[in-house]
Amino acid sequence: MVLDKAVKGITPALLPGAGSLSDLSEDQRFTSVGYGAYEVTNEPGGHRYLYDDRRMVTTGELNAINKTWLRISMNANTGNGGTCYGDSGGPNFVGTTDIIAAITITGDAVCRSTNVVYRLDTESARVFLAGFVALP
Repeated sequence: MVLDKAVKGITPALLPGAGSLSDLSEDQRFTSVGYGAYEVTNEPGGHRYLYDDRRMVTTGELNAINKTWLRISMNANTGNGGTCYGDSGGPNFVGTTDIIAAITITGDAVCRSTNVVYRLDTESARVFLAGFVALP
């Protein structure tokens, strides 16, 4: 969505510099934000995804990096939280900063293991974003 004019009274989130996410430490945390399902139940006929249309925030630790994606743990047993159906397109901030590292694209089927996010520091992401915003 492209707005006709700037929104007043808010400070936009920041974008990462080119290639800046390639050397993150293995204990780097991310803050994921979304309006997706908050619980998955296994009922007769399959999984059921529960929604309440509230913005939710959680943190997870880096699992892996490749040239396009980051994989963020959402394993509650290790103190991580994550995303689910309905969160796609939502931001994943570097730690507690205002820098959006990536956007949620997918995860595992029952929302318990890995949040897979599309890096915004890649050349392809920056080519797209440059048409809309000034890049760092």
